[in-house]
Amino acid sequence: MTRSRSKPLRLQMMLAMMFGLMVCVFAAPAVAQHAASSKPSKSDLICHTTNPDECYPRVFKPTDEFQTIHEDQDLPKGLHVRMNIWTGQKEAKINVPDENDPSLEGLPVDRAMVVVDTEQHQDQPKIPKGAPEYEPVGKVKGPEHESVAFHEGLKMLKKGAGKTGQALDDAMEGLEDLSHDLYYGLKIAEDSDAVKALLCLMSSQQRPTTEGSIPRDQQAAAILAGTLQNNPTALKEVTKVWPTLVEVECPNTGEALRASVYSSVVPSKNGDGTAHQAAARVKSKVAVINGLIKDSAIRAEFLKEGGMSSLLSILVPHDEEWAGAQRKVGQLVLDNFLDEDMGAVLGQWPKTRKSADEECTADEAQGGEGCWDYHVARIAKATKASKSDWSRELVNRLAAVRKQQSTEEEHKEL
Repeated sequence: MTRSRSKPLRLQMMLAMMFGLMVCVFAAPAVAQHAASSKPSKSDLICHTTNPDECYPRVFKPTDEFQTIHEDQDLPKGLHVRMNIWTGQKEAKINVPDENDPSLEGLPVDRAMVVVDTEQHQDQPKIPKGAPEYEPVGKVKGPEHESVAFHEGLKMLKKGAGKTGQALDDAMEGLEDLSHDLYYGLKIAEDSDAVKALLCLMSSQQRPTTEGSIPRDQQAAAILAGTLQNNPTALKEVTKVWPTLVEVECPNTGEALRASVYSSVVPSKNGDGTAHQAAARVKSKVAVINGLIKDSAIRAEFLKEGGMSSLLSILVPHDEEWAGAQRKVGQLVLDNFLDEDMGAVLGQWPKTRKSADEECTADEAQGGEGCWDYHVARIAKATKASKSDWSRELVNRLAAVRKQQSTEEEHKEL
C-alpha cells in the first residue's frame, strides 16, 4: 500500500516542477523587456551622423518650453505647436489650455494654436526634396462687406493729427483692430500715404488728445506691426515704395524717416512718462522694425543707419519694466541675424570684435557693437536665466560668432 501511494505523490511533484519551470520561461521575456525599456534602444533614436550627441528621440518628447521639431520626428497627440511663417520652422511644447505665450507679449498677432493629432496625418505624402516652395498667402480675399469705418479712419489718418482730436484717437484704435486681418493689413500697406503718416507718428512722441487713450506714436506702431506681422504680401507693398518713403521729412521730427524710424526705439525718445509707459511704446516700435527688416534691402539699410545701436540702448536700462521690451530685442536679433533655423542670414552682423567689459560700462561706449555681449550677459545673470531663455541663447550664439571671428583673424595673420 505504501508503495502504491508513492507514484501519485511523485507525479504531483513532477507536475509542480514543470509548472514552476514554465512560469520562469514565460516571465523571463517580460523581465527582459522591462529592463530593455529602462534605457532607449538605437531604434528609439534618429542619428544622421556618427556623433551620438547629435542623435535625438524618434518620438518628440515635449516639455513646458518650446523645442524645435525635427522633420523626421513623430509627434504625440495634443501638443501646442507654433510655426515661423517666414521659415517654416516648427516648435512644440506641452499644451496648456488658455495659456498666454510670453514671447508674443506686446506683439499684435493672430493668436492661433494647433493641436496635433498624428494619427490623422500619418498617410499624408512627404513633399519631395527640391520641390517648388509653397506660397501660403496667394490672393487675399476681401470681406463680403467692407468696413466703412476702416476707410473713414484711413482718410482721417492721412488728413493729419492737428484738427481731428478725439476722432483720430478712436479711428486709430479701430485701425489697429483691423490691421491684424490679412485683407485690411494689405489695404493699409497699399496706401503709401497712410504708411507715411503712420511712420511719421511712430517716429515722434505723440500724446493722445483724450485721457486714457494710447499715445499716438505707440498706436501708430501697433497698426504698422499688425499690418506687417505674418503678412508677407503687405511687406512687399511697403518695400515697393520704401526708397521714396525714407526720404520723407516728417513735420514733428525734422528728420528724414531713414533716420527717425530706426532711432524711434531709443528709450530716451520714449521717456516722457513712466518706465512702464516708455517700455510699452518701445515694444510696439521694435515689432515694426522686426517686420520691416524681414526684407533684405531694408535690413541692409537698417544696419547701415546704426539700427543695432538703437536696439542695444534698450538693453541698457536695469528696471524690471524693461524686461518685455528687452526680450523683444533679443528675439529680433536671434531671428534675423544669428539663428539660421529661424531664417537669419548669418554673417551680416556682428562685424566688429567683442569689447572689454570695462569699456561697456562707460556711457559713451554702451551703444557700441562690441558691447552686445556684455549687456546680454548682464541681463542673463541678473534674471538667473535658464538655458532656454532668450538672453542665455543670445549669449551662447554671440560667443560662437566671436570665436569664429578670432579664428578667421588668426588665419588672415598667417
